[in-house]
Amino acid sequence: MVGLVKAPFIPSPKEVVREAIEFSRVSPSDVFYDLGAGDGRVVFEAAKRGAYCVAVEINPYLVEVIREKARVLGLNDRVRVVEASFYDVYLGDATVVYIYLYRSVIEKLVDKFERELRIGARIVSLDFSIPNWIPVRVRRLLDRRGIVRTLYLYIVGFSNPCSLKRRVCVFDYNRLLKNMGL
Repeated sequence: MVGLVKAPFIPSPKEVVREAIEFSRVSPSDVFYDLGAGDGRVVFEAAKRGAYCVAVEINPYLVEVIREKARVLGLNDRVRVVEASFYDVYLGDATVVYIYLYRSVIEKLVDKFERELRIGARIVSLDFSIPNWIPVRVRRLLDRRGIVRTLYLYIVGFSNPCSLKRRVCVFDYNRLLKNMGL
């Protein structure tokens, strides 16, 4: 475990969650991870779009909240809950990762993202950018309280050019961007 940094539960506004899922183009072919899933609202929205979702949450109370909501919503087959620190969960099968974490926490995850995520995986971050990465899309929107929110979309291997020094690969970025409508 990389120096555990506690992140408080601050729920993403529901209207922003819907935009984030749309913004990252979640589809039934995706494996969607929410790091610090809180009450599960983000994974439920992604699961409703057909994605297989993994809710990573360390708080045992919130883990039970997610499990119960998944049962009530009939999403048990689309949502897996992992009670663990997101530092300890392997992300290798993720195609989309959602984060709403402080920048200091994101900084500690950068190496993990570069080491574990496949090239072409998408990361959508609410309000906090990933240091030294270049987003492929940025969207600002107002939540229902009038607060300006910022969504950042990153593509592993494209947004983080330094990672290519560690990997040798051939990847068709133009096709990926075209498929995402960019």
